[in-house]
Amino acid sequence: MGKNTYVYENKEFHSIKALAEYVGKNEKTITARLRKGMTIDEACNLLDLRCSYYKDGDSKKSVSQICREQSKNEFLVRNRLSYGYTMQDALNKPKKIARQGSPIVVNGILYNSIASALRKLNLTDKESTIRRYLRLGMKPDDAFYLAKESIN
Repeated sequence: MGKNTYVYENKEFHSIKALAEYVGKNEKTITARLRKGMTIDEACNLLDLRCSYYKDGDSKKSVSQICREQSKNEFLVRNRLSYGYTMQDALNKPKKIARQGSPIVVNGILYNSIASALRKLNLTDKESTIRRYLRLGMKPDDAFYLAKESIN
C-alpha cells in the first residue's frame, strides 16, 4: 500500500477526494477526522454531530433527509419539533391556515374580509369610515356605497 492509499470496504482509494465521493461525505470533513486520529472506518461512518437523527425504519436519518424523501417542508417540520411534536406528528399533521377577519358580501361579491374588500374596491383610504358605518349597523352595500360617494 502506498502513502496516499486508503482502504475502505475492501476498496482502495488513492485520494481522500475519491474516498469522500464514494462515501458521500465532504472531503474536508474526512480530512479533519483523520487528522484527529480516527480510523478510516470511523471517519467515513460517523454521523454529523451538528445534526439530529431520527429512526426511520432500520436506519437513522437527519430531518433534512426525511423531509426530502417525503416531500415535506423542512422549516415547518423543524419548527414543530422545537415545539415538542413527535416526528410522526410533525410530518403528518395538516398545516393550519389561519384566516383573518370575517367574510363579507359587498354588491353580491363574497370577500374573505373587510380588508380584502377594501383592497379590491380601491377604498383603503376610507377603511376607518367604512368600519365605523358597519359598527353602527349599516349594511355592507350601503357602507361601501356611501364611502365611495364621499370620494367623488
